[in-house]
Amino acid sequence: MIISIAIFLIALVFIITERLDKAIVTVSGALLLVILGILEPEQAFHSIDFETIILLMGMMMIMDISRKSQIFNWLSTKLAELTKGNPFLIFLIFLLVTAFFSAFLDNVTTIIIVVPITIALTKGMSIDPKPYIIGEIMLSNIGGALTLVGDPPNILIGSAAKLSFNEFIVNLWMPILASIVAVIGILTIISWGKIKPIKKDFKKLLLSHILLKKIKFEFYGKPLKRSFIIKTLLILGLTVLGFILQKQLGLSVGIIALAGAMILLMATTKNVTLHETITKIEWPTLLFFMGLFIMATALEETGFLELVSSVITSATDDFTYMLLIILWSAGIISMFLDNIPFVAVMIPVITDMQINMPPEKAVLLWWALALGACLGGNGTIIGASANVVGTSLAEKENIHISFLGYMKTAFPLTLITLVFSSIYIIYRSNV
Repeated sequence: MIISIAIFLIALVFIITERLDKAIVTVSGALLLVILGILEPEQAFHSIDFETIILLMGMMMIMDISRKSQIFNWLSTKLAELTKGNPFLIFLIFLLVTAFFSAFLDNVTTIIIVVPITIALTKGMSIDPKPYIIGEIMLSNIGGALTLVGDPPNILIGSAAKLSFNEFIVNLWMPILASIVAVIGILTIISWGKIKPIKKDFKKLLLSHILLKKIKFEFYGKPLKRSFIIKTLLILGLTVLGFILQKQLGLSVGIIALAGAMILLMATTKNVTLHETITKIEWPTLLFFMGLFIMATALEETGFLELVSSVITSATDDFTYMLLIILWSAGIISMFLDNIPFVAVMIPVITDMQINMPPEKAVLLWWALALGACLGGNGTIIGASANVVGTSLAEKENIHISFLGYMKTAFPLTLITLVFSSIYIIYRSNV
């Protein structure tokens, strides 16, 4: 256990200081755990969440083909025309759209769709994209916390506690809505210098007008392949529908995403090739996740997470305090450790705790765990899959968002969302 914790903490230091690429750090940490005999090679292999890896790979392929069809260029042009280059309107619309779609799609999928459009639009208009990307990452996790399918921990909790799609919305809409309003409001205030309207600045207004004309000229000057666009939109829409109807189809989100990518490749074989598409997959991001999954499994297998859960459950006999401990421990741990293993360990603990409780009280244990795990993931770059993917997409476009740079904005906002959740949990426990 001590060796596993030490390796994880050392890896975390390297990730924070950015002395090495984060993929090299996590994969090296995973290899060291196997070499030292903490995990058997088979254990390490099986600990990788291939559901997430395949989902990311499939969506990266779909997004690359979609970009080649010029859908994103078209959307960027239309949004630029709609907002008339107003940075604040772009900021507000994109954040709200991200929160909404993340509730009904996997939040990673939403980030893969939204961030490239944001980068294309903001860079084209000479706007700093960092506040937009950080806001979208945070809103994807907050929106994802609202529903059963929005975030992987909710899927685990819903399955274990037999909670329906509608029960998540009915019980969590209040803290989620409060968190959305608070995060957008505070991000607007702290980023106002970069996103404020430019109506009174003649120089910037003229530059924006010229850039909008340039965007429109570049887009409309290129011949559009209607059949390519129609095929891409149709298959992308069917893939999204597959995510929504996942339970009815009986398929995993990873399989749906990969199937969508393969069908799209077959349908657009005259326009794209498998060779080109595979080279566009963010392999360092996938390797980073593989290493992180293995290191998290080592903490689980050596009993560290079980020890943490036992400390949490034995801390107090007061029900309200217990709810708050579950909420905040899930939130803080999820900032630095993938929330899926922690939720998986906590599920049998909460299942045992609720045996002698009335149903209306027992269900609050699950809501506390869901809110803590999903919202806490916003705290650092490595706290949730959407964070890693969003910052990796930005890095690909030479937009560097550092670990500490992200945390400086996201950590305080995450604490605020956990405070809102605490107020809600206290209210529900005393009703």
